[in-house]
Amino acid sequence: MSHSPVLVVADIHGNLEALEAVLDNTLGSFEEIWVLGDIAGYGPDPNLCLELLRKYNALMIGGNHDFAACGKLSIDNFNFEAKKAIQIHQSILSEEAKSFLQNLPKVIVRRSITLTHGSLENPIWGYILDNVSATQILTATQTPLTLTGHTHIPALWALTPGTGAQLLRIEYNKEFNYSSTFHLANPGSVGQSRDGIPTARYIILQPELKTILFGSCSWNREVTRKKMLKGGYPKSLINRMVPQ
Repeated sequence: MSHSPVLVVADIHGNLEALEAVLDNTLGSFEEIWVLGDIAGYGPDPNLCLELLRKYNALMIGGNHDFAACGKLSIDNFNFEAKKAIQIHQSILSEEAKSFLQNLPKVIVRRSITLTHGSLENPIWGYILDNVSATQILTATQTPLTLTGHTHIPALWALTPGTGAQLLRIEYNKEFNYSSTFHLANPGSVGQSRDGIPTARYIILQPELKTILFGSCSWNREVTRKKMLKGGYPKSLINRMVPQ
């Protein structure tokens, strides 16, 4: 049985600088990488992000932006910014990359942990944003820990008997033991944080020890911003993804 630590990331969204910063910041801390969907969408480097993850032999599941960028999912339900970025990605992604994205699974169970981009009921579009939606996941899951992305907001819930899921306070760079009950964790986004703090987020996980550690690091935003301006991405998206 593998006892190797795992780097868990989500919502990279073509942000190579943020992904490289996370890999540099966690160097020596992991032996596996798990990706909770949305390698593509929004940012300027979907091909390079996918290539880098594949060099690490990362375990990946698909997200809504991945499946839209490769043509597997309609772009009709995306907002203007997301739709424009997806159209750019459809034009720049290699055919091999599109084929790879098309074949990504929606849900995986690995080392007694469930991986999904959204919810278990709706792995592509389901948002886990409150105690009610977290309770639905935690009462349906068959594993002690479920990992999810999609919201771009770091979160950790615990199932409390009789009351349902309770949102826990995240303490960065401090190990948390999740062995006491069922837990649901979201690492937040590597490429486009949405909690007002423009850093790249991740989790270091040790499944056999049942410990989880939330991490955060800065990245070279100016480089990403210049790439997006050159690539013709919407100004509103650039300002939201790469705030000055």
